[in-house]
Amino acid sequence: MVALAYSVMDTTTGESYTFAPEWHAERERLGFLEGLWDPASWRALRKLGVGTGQVCLDVGAGAGSVSRMLAECVGPSGRVVALDSDTRFLDRARLPETVEIRTHDLLNDPPPAERFDLVHARMTLSHLPEREEVLDQLVELCAPGGRVILSEFDAEGASLAERTPPVDDAERFQRVHDAVVAVLARNGCDSRFAHRMPAALAARGMTGIDASPDGELVRGGSAAAEFYRHTFLRLRTQILEHTPVDEKTFDRAWEALAEPDFLVLSAPLVSVWGTRS
Repeated sequence: MVALAYSVMDTTTGESYTFAPEWHAERERLGFLEGLWDPASWRALRKLGVGTGQVCLDVGAGAGSVSRMLAECVGPSGRVVALDSDTRFLDRARLPETVEIRTHDLLNDPPPAERFDLVHARMTLSHLPEREEVLDQLVELCAPGGRVILSEFDAEGASLAERTPPVDDAERFQRVHDAVVAVLARNGCDSRFAHRMPAALAARGMTGIDASPDGELVRGGSAAAEFYRHTFLRLRTQILEHTPVDEKTFDRAWEALAEPDFLVLSAPLVSVWGTRS
């Protein structure tokens, strides 16, 4: 087996967000996340029909790729506010002039005073134990007649009981993927929140609910595969400490993701939207 040079994550920092930006390779991980999910986000925004001149809010904007898409959709007469509690990656993203970067913590700061034609959040709410309260805020930030669009991965939580040894690399990948879901759950993440987003928006009075589930092929060596490699690596210590996955299974799954003949399907990204009456 090839020797792996791991960077050990300090799990004693008390980070409130599993993928806080302090990890040395978090910007790279986000870049690969964009490579995996940006096509699905673009298709959802096109289906939704974001219009020229609209004012949009991108919540948990990360490294800014969706803010850039929204700026393209609204044109020079529109405006995008990219909101994040830590804007270090946004500040380096060279976003268009129509994108305003704001440092803001929805859990602790007073909500913005303005209202938006579109409020967007990708891969944000599922990671927050306070997701219901934050979603209340997002709906309030949406102007009457405006729309809220939420995008989250949808991963079934599998049993982590000891099972027979995995038979191939695809099964090893799934074992580690299941372990990631379990670790995220320990940190307050709800990997099935996407499944409930339509009902959550309807319960808040949103109308015209629609959805766009969208998955991708993960081919070894691709951006999608590197996203999983970085995510697995980021959570390696917690996976080995808190799940039945052993080092041998983890290492082989991590290695296989770099091999061109490796193929699996990603968990789908589910985008759901509604209109505020």
